[in-house]
Amino acid sequence: MNKTISRGLVAVGSLGALASANAAAIDVTDLVTDIAAQAAPVGLVGVAVLMIYGAVKAFKWVRAALS
Repeated sequence: MNKTISRGLVAVGSLGALASANAAAIDVTDLVTDIAAQAAPVGLVGVAVLMIYGAVKAFKWVRAALS
């Protein structure tokens, strides 16, 4: 059991060393800003779709009530 644990710790240590040897982190702030700027238009499209769906349902409900 101790041998297995020590092998696992060696593997984790070597992976940590390899991870720190990678290139610098990629700057994604521009991408995040662009995505955040699209939240309002996407929300408006979603509201419009839901309103059309509700209007169709209401129209069918009123038409069924009048028949």
